[in-house]
Amino acid sequence: MRTFNPQLRDRLAGQYVLGSLRGPARRRFEKLMYADANLRRAVTGWEARLLPLANALPEVSPPPRVWRGIADRLRARQPVPAWSWRGLALWRTLAGSLAAMLLAGVVIYPVLVQRGAEAQYLAVLQDPQAQIALLASATRDGRLQIKPLNDLRQVSGRKALELWALPAGGQPQSLGLIAPDGKTVIVLKQRAGLIPALAVSLEPPGGSPTGQPTGPVLYSGRMLSL
Repeated sequence: MRTFNPQLRDRLAGQYVLGSLRGPARRRFEKLMYADANLRRAVTGWEARLLPLANALPEVSPPPRVWRGIADRLRARQPVPAWSWRGLALWRTLAGSLAAMLLAGVVIYPVLVQRGAEAQYLAVLQDPQAQIALLASATRDGRLQIKPLNDLRQVSGRKALELWALPAGGQPQSLGLIAPDGKTVIVLKQRAGLIPALAVSLEPPGGSPTGQPTGPVLYSGRMLSL
């Protein structure tokens, strides 16, 4: 595992906190994290970004089988090293597990039930001050759902919020306008796995007149594979 690669380190840390890094890969990551301060900092950063997100979303009660599955996995977990982390190891471990459980129950599970498609990708869109503003989730059927965590009408005013795909090494590609105060569903023309990141810019009413962002970029975030 090439933990010296900053992009790989950040992606694995995000998957670890979300709970999508499982089995032997998760245990190897925990062993590496024990000896790598950069990995621990990456995990701490994802916890700081995702825990407020979980707290901001409305509560959804998952069915009993979800909790039974969580309990079974917890019983099956192997002991992990006790980190000397200034006395905060237990809190950080519980916080990471809580974030994964809350996101599974509050974000991912409702998508599976209500739309009948499995969420494959997740992006947390933040402003330059690292405040979380929107959640994006892509499914197997090619639908991208954008959900603001707060009413963004005061931010957009009379202008429009336009969503952009940020391909690696290419120009931004418009995915359409998004609602500042409710859920937006966009049918993708390409696989979500080919979109490394998303961004939202402030544009004139009706969207950018040039096909490229003309206003400030308000929010951005990477697409994570679940």
